[in-house]
Amino acid sequence: MTPQDLGEVLALQGEGYPAALHDSADAFLSRMALTPALNLVAHEGGDLCGYLVSHPWVAGSPPPVNSVLPTTAPQACWYVHDLSVAEAARGLGLARRLLMAGRDAALAQGLARSELIAVEGAAPFWRRQGWSLPAIIAPDLAAKVSGYGPSAVFMTCEDIAAL
Repeated sequence: MTPQDLGEVLALQGEGYPAALHDSADAFLSRMALTPALNLVAHEGGDLCGYLVSHPWVAGSPPPVNSVLPTTAPQACWYVHDLSVAEAARGLGLARRLLMAGRDAALAQGLARSELIAVEGAAPFWRRQGWSLPAIIAPDLAAKVSGYGPSAVFMTCEDIAAL
């Protein structure tokens, strides 16, 4: 993903997520600057039709929606912030290909586990990809997750190499 992709990425975000979950251009740019290799786009027929936004982060402490990240981050886990595929491109395997490319880049950076917040009923999708609900969620983490909406759930993958 490059800054030149940002207009199309923001448009795709607008198609797939409610306004309360939108990240600004600055939030996307901060993630891209932090770890370029973990932010990817997919094209089909010349059009951007999917993206993955991810970065290393502190385990058990997801950043708030629309937050601008610092220029350095702890290398504790691979945090999958956003995965989106245009409706017209669904069923082509793009989400899985984006995830596997992101996973490979995360492994190359020495990240072995992953965390994410599944929003808008996406937990079954993430379960199929290899993430699961942790047995216990600390109250402060539950409070952060609630900032992502009433149906948001925190999920982990303890061994991303096995995905």
